Amino acid sequence: MSPEAHPQSNADYCADQVRAYDYHRYFAATFAAGDVRRGLIALYAFNLEIASVRERVSEAILGQMRLQWWRDTIGEIYNGTVRNHAVVSEIAWTIDAFDLPQDGFGRMIDARLFDLEDDPPEDSAALMGYASATSGQLASMASLICGETGFAADAAAAGTFWGVTGLLRALPHHAGQRRVYLPNDYLREYGLTADDVVERRNPAAMGAAVAAIVAFIGRSKAAGINVPRPARPAVAYSPVATLYLRSLEKAGCDVYAEGLEPSRFRGQIKILGSAMTGRV
Repeated sequence: MSPEAHPQSNADYCADQVRAYDYHRYFAATFAAGDVRRGLIALYAFNLEIASVRERVSEAILGQMRLQWWRDTIGEIYNGTVRNHAVVSEIAWTIDAFDLPQDGFGRMIDARLFDLEDDPPEDSAALMGYASATSGQLASMASLICGETGFAADAAAAGTFWGVTGLLRALPHHAGQRRVYLPNDYLREYGLTADDVVERRNPAAMGAAVAAIVAFIGRSKAAGINVPRPARPAVAYSPVATLYLRSLEKAGCDVYAEGLEPSRFRGQIKILGSAMTGRV
């Protein structure tokens, strides 16, 4: 029988998606074994589905409908029904295998409604709330898959750090879609508007605002987290954000500068170190 005759499994589909679009989390997950790795990959594939809704729809109402589809689908899983969808099948297996709480999925889905809005977060607290409900909640759920329920809060802190840094990393991409995640209180303080960010006006003020956000991220990062060995695959990608922030500071906090993103190799080394030492 030819290779083409073997359909791709749901697990392989999820792995391919996460490897392609969320590589750092994927690589960290490879340090887990067997079912734990499969569960992490399924969780990250689900996250890709809800995180990409804004880019897949032409109108906010369609995005709301898509998120409602996921909300209903997750609810059905907990009621014993699984829709015919590769990611749904894998996340259903993961929920059953690791007894994941339904409200964790609900929080992540609800937070993604903000992606459908055109206004920036109102203030830094709203920015951190969004990062906590998305990347933070995701890391917390990942720690549960790894069997470390007592580490869930610290995992959420590491995930939130990754998430809010990721919003800076994605700023040029989001600006191209007229989306701005720099909070309004910082924009006002530095005499900027959301349109200024989108149109790349007033670069000096923009650099100052980004520098202030970088400092805020640094102050917000939880210190002294000691990651238990079983939980390391759930958060070992987090230190890669530090590489980006260092490059950004060296570039004068110009988010459009070349070479800000760490190479895949540097990211792998950072993740390997975190997986071995438990430092994030």
